[in-house]
Amino acid sequence: MTPRSHRTLMVLALAMLTATTAACSSEAPAAPAAPVQQPLPTLDGDTAAQRGTVISSEPVEDIDPSITAVGATATRIVYWSTSGLDGRPTAVSGIVFTPDAPAPNGSRPVVSFGHGTTGVTADCAPSAYPDLLGYASTIVPLMKLGYVAVMTDYQGLGYQGPGSSPVHPYLEPNTSAYNMIDGVRAARAETPVASDKWAAMGVSQGGQAAWSAAELADFYAPELSFVGAVALAPALDLTEQGTLASSRFMTRDQQVGFPFLVSGLTAAVPDAVPQDYLHGVLAQDSSSWTACMADTAALARRADKIQYINPSDTVPSTAEAADRLENWLGDIELPRRSAAGPILVVNGDQDETVKPQWVAGAIDKACAMGYSVDHIVRQGQGHDNLDPGAETAIWFEARFRGEPPAADVCG
Repeated sequence: MTPRSHRTLMVLALAMLTATTAACSSEAPAAPAAPVQQPLPTLDGDTAAQRGTVISSEPVEDIDPSITAVGATATRIVYWSTSGLDGRPTAVSGIVFTPDAPAPNGSRPVVSFGHGTTGVTADCAPSAYPDLLGYASTIVPLMKLGYVAVMTDYQGLGYQGPGSSPVHPYLEPNTSAYNMIDGVRAARAETPVASDKWAAMGVSQGGQAAWSAAELADFYAPELSFVGAVALAPALDLTEQGTLASSRFMTRDQQVGFPFLVSGLTAAVPDAVPQDYLHGVLAQDSSSWTACMADTAALARRADKIQYINPSDTVPSTAEAADRLENWLGDIELPRRSAAGPILVVNGDQDETVKPQWVAGAIDKACAMGYSVDHIVRQGQGHDNLDPGAETAIWFEARFRGEPPAADVCG
């Protein structure tokens, strides 16, 4: 924070008068209210019985060479999970990675990884691509550390067979948390060396998912041993996006990402329609704005149009539409409740998509809920060039050894 400027004599006098008046008052200032913890969701018996059950599995022969080079194999899976929108069972795809070497002491801990935004349609599943849509480089260090890793595609991305959902509920935190946790169950069923110790890790959209998984771990998977979560550039609290949209003060990065937010809104809120939120160039060739990372032609079209986005292109059409957006952003805001384990948050001080002050505000709220949080802010880094750093590996190793976090901003 910047130092405060010197006050004028008039302001000093006013401040002294205010302090004197307060001292004479018989009423002490009220302490800030503790955040209200949301109740846990409900699950029906049929959903609870089958979650994490593997529907199908197959070895991945064309996985990125960087993964096979460190002595690991990949298995594509389809498994049962739960929709956070309606509580129904859903079939979800993902991919499991296992080091080939014999497991020390006969077992390996599991890291469930939540990927960032890759798109919102079925063909945007990382498990369908050899390079995992750029996330192979994240899996390699986990293999070197000797973990079993599992990456869910999330509901609506990837598998579209019986029991699947045609809709990806972007940024719906319960759904993504369930998908990550059930991925651990599926990985353990598929890989005998996978232990019941597990941790969550995710970036951006996946950072939100990993945080949500930390909140739901004990409730949703009490038979597993959750040790903590790493949330990289997590989309925890985007409530200010509603105000920014209405006031035309979104950054360009936020406007480019706004069609994804709108897709999540329309998936969760039946009355919401894209035409109320996306105008001008954002309403033209709409599929290119939420295109998959692998669709290079669509990404090129999007890149050509970014310069033509106007501030008014993301202004809701009506007051009702603005309220609908703000209410939904409040619904998906994290934290919601206490976490089952400690969390490491890493974000950049130059992030123009998820502002660092938004992350800091969410952490303050988490601290008030009794969290244990280690927070690292990378200087000069933004949303898309964030370096997790060696601290992430060190943090994971300590959690799997059962050690408490060495740093905790919550005190």
